[in-house]
Amino acid sequence: MRRVEDGMGSSSAEGCGGEGSAAPLRSRGEGAALSLSRRQFARALTGGLAAMAVGGLGLLGCAPHKAVATEARETRDYDVVVLGGGGAGVTAAGWAATTGAKTVLLEKMAWLAGSSSLALGGFYGAGTSVQKAAGIEDDPAALLEYFLSCGGDKLDYDMQEFCAYHFGETIDWLANDLHVDFQEEVLLKGKDTIPRQAKCRTSGMDALNPVTAFAQQAGAEFHFGMAAERLVVDDAGAVTGVIARSSAGELVQYNAKSIVVATGGFCRNAEMIDAYCPDYSGVYTEVGVGCTGEGLQMGLDIGADYVGHGGTNGILACPVEAGQSELISNKALWIDSKGERFANEAGQTHDIYYSVAHFDDQKFFAVYDQAMVDALDDDLRSKFDLGLDRGLFAQGQTVAEAAEALGIGGARAQETFDAYSKMVAAGEDTQFGKKAKSLVPLVQAPYYVLTMGVCTHGSFGGYRVNTSFQVLDTAGEPIPNLYSAGEVCCGTFIYDDYPAGGCGLNWSYTSGRWAGTNAAEAALA
Repeated sequence: MRRVEDGMGSSSAEGCGGEGSAAPLRSRGEGAALSLSRRQFARALTGGLAAMAVGGLGLLGCAPHKAVATEARETRDYDVVVLGGGGAGVTAAGWAATTGAKTVLLEKMAWLAGSSSLALGGFYGAGTSVQKAAGIEDDPAALLEYFLSCGGDKLDYDMQEFCAYHFGETIDWLANDLHVDFQEEVLLKGKDTIPRQAKCRTSGMDALNPVTAFAQQAGAEFHFGMAAERLVVDDAGAVTGVIARSSAGELVQYNAKSIVVATGGFCRNAEMIDAYCPDYSGVYTEVGVGCTGEGLQMGLDIGADYVGHGGTNGILACPVEAGQSELISNKALWIDSKGERFANEAGQTHDIYYSVAHFDDQKFFAVYDQAMVDALDDDLRSKFDLGLDRGLFAQGQTVAEAAEALGIGGARAQETFDAYSKMVAAGEDTQFGKKAKSLVPLVQAPYYVLTMGVCTHGSFGGYRVNTSFQVLDTAGEPIPNLYSAGEVCCGTFIYDDYPAGGCGLNWSYTSGRWAGTNAAEAALA
């Protein structure tokens, strides 16, 4: 699945000093060589086209910017300014505007470039009308227990409870009020035992489009090509606006009674990943080009607290195709660079991602036989052939021969294959519990070994917020007039591993609902 969350604006080092102004948060000694090898693989995954993250951001925060109107050629006044055009930002703008607040959304790209525009469209929640229509009995209390079992017990309990009880409301709002078309089948995800993912009929755009219409009909303005650069703070420490740069290069000061930062994550900022998620340094990313962390940095610069435990959202990747390629077949045998099987190939993608991301080379390999290749459609066959041409896939009369061609120990790979084949023939995976329907015999030579990898689709970490979605400072106090929603503050909800597919998207829309409403009510009070 393709997950991105937008950033807002280019990095501004003004007032923060140069590259050496912030002490590094971890050593770049021996780890640098490992990071380089991982980045080399990342480039191989994208054929050299992977966009590298923006560097040069001070990660420890700087003194607050005391911006004044004379810096900008134009000043505009609003009740609420929302930064970021993903699902969180658009939802926040819509709910703010429905209260009667004069609202504007600033998006640095020329389109709504947040994660929702690329998401598959899964929303996780309990007690929903979608579940009831499918005959599934569920309630938020049971979902809370699940969240607490997935690391939520290490985070703020009130936020876990808030999400458990309000995620279902968001799904019902989308389904019943905005008429988002969800599939009839409710999906089982993560380690959960109850189907809870409501899946959009085609993609995440099924939700983003009606939410955008909702916001526009409510009167929210959308200003595209407007990159937020820094927050405006008064002498009392209250946020009073934002300085943004237009696509023509002109500075505009947006004065506001409330600001909602919904600028997404930082997967395209290598320095931030190194500092906050070092276990995933060098992992190739497929998030949007705007996910460079400036929105988060603006708040850190004025004293916002950061919460995160080093996790990222990710999927399995194929070097010849972006996204969750169908060449990553769970009917194949998967081995690591030692030639050993390491997981149930039909298991949860996120769990396998975490395993592979911690391999030294961040690679795994799929073993095909000729029958699997013959079953590929024309599009996948062309990508398969491209992999062979590039030397990313290899062919041999035996698995050992194909593995050796990719630098994998052939003898060990063959032993693994032979043991796996015996389990397939017996119809029982006694090693990892793969279900019989996915145990497909691989008996037709020649054999192929395909290089695979992983990629990030989001960062887990950001502003610490309360259940009113006010941004908190390092003393735990709300920064006046500053709110947040979406991936930029998801560390308050997600610990380090992803609880289940659809949690991130629902976090964005749910936090957007409440951040927008609360920001507007405060502005109009």
